[in-house]
Amino acid sequence: MNRRAMKRLSAITAALAVCATASLGSMASAAVAPADSGGSATAQITRQGDISAKPWVPTTLTSTTVNGIRVGPPAMTGMAFSRSSSSAAKNSIYVCQQGIPLHGGGFIPAPNKMTLAKTPWVSKGNLITISKIATVPGAVQLPHNFKVTVTKTTRHFKGNGIPNHPIGIFPIPRNSAAYSYYSPMPAQGYPNAAEIPVLPYDLDVTVPRNPKPNATPTCFAHLTEAIATQTGSAWHVEVAPNAQLQIFDPNAALPTDRCFGHPYAGMYHYHGYSWKCFPNQGAAGKPSPLYGYAIDGFGIYGPFGENGKLVHNTDLDVCHGHYGRIKWDGVWKHMYHYHLNTEFPYSMGCFRGTPVKLPDSMTMNS
Repeated sequence: MNRRAMKRLSAITAALAVCATASLGSMASAAVAPADSGGSATAQITRQGDISAKPWVPTTLTSTTVNGIRVGPPAMTGMAFSRSSSSAAKNSIYVCQQGIPLHGGGFIPAPNKMTLAKTPWVSKGNLITISKIATVPGAVQLPHNFKVTVTKTTRHFKGNGIPNHPIGIFPIPRNSAAYSYYSPMPAQGYPNAAEIPVLPYDLDVTVPRNPKPNATPTCFAHLTEAIATQTGSAWHVEVAPNAQLQIFDPNAALPTDRCFGHPYAGMYHYHGYSWKCFPNQGAAGKPSPLYGYAIDGFGIYGPFGENGKLVHNTDLDVCHGHYGRIKWDGVWKHMYHYHLNTEFPYSMGCFRGTPVKLPDSMTMNS
């Protein structure tokens, strides 16, 4: 196996972990397409940060206590172990089989089950109390650049990965309650994960405008699973390994900033209650608007379904989506889509469509 392949192979396992490493730098601000529109890429989002009247403020998140990970086919060729027969399942994450390179050659399989996090905000085994999380302090507004360009067949997202709302202070202040949760974690090039600053990166993704669902789900081969077009940042897969390669729900193991984001390898991204700072969250009792797009092209909507009621995992399939009536490019359609909610895995469990190839800038560390 060549050096590049080995680097990527070890990254999606050991790198799935320090899910705490980024801070987005600077670029000029740019236009953003409306959240529920595939049209104009020149319309400006005028409201930034938290909206004044929230449609619904969850108080808890439901984590997972057993096996929250399912292992799929190898993400690369030349693996030192055979193809797994496992498949996607509800309340879990479907990751492509990965191997951890050993000194002297060979591989060992990555963990395929989750470990219960023992932090002050986790109770009853799987209940995360949001108010008890040791949130990363601060509200830093960084220069934001994001644009959506739509053709007859594609949707192109281009930006610097920095959201249009203020984020926490990264590197994390040493005198903050959050620091001690990150400082034991190693981070290449830094004393520890708490010391990593936020950096801009080349967010450049083109997805199909009219995606097709597949009968067989596709596993996650990289950390980036979707783009939040309301803010210009990304969602990452809900996994966080530690130095011992135990895998946790990141919301249970690590504090995020007030918008449920933090950096990994310089890339700010969302977890859990990810829509907390989105400018258009919708209204209680009505269908949630579009929040963004998975990298397979399907839309990601908020926690309220077409009947205006909260969506639960029992309403969704193994990929955290279902068929229903949604507003798509300004027209009401009955089609497949994903939902965010407060039950693990919160955003996506796998891809129902075919994920597109990501640029090296978004995969080199995952």
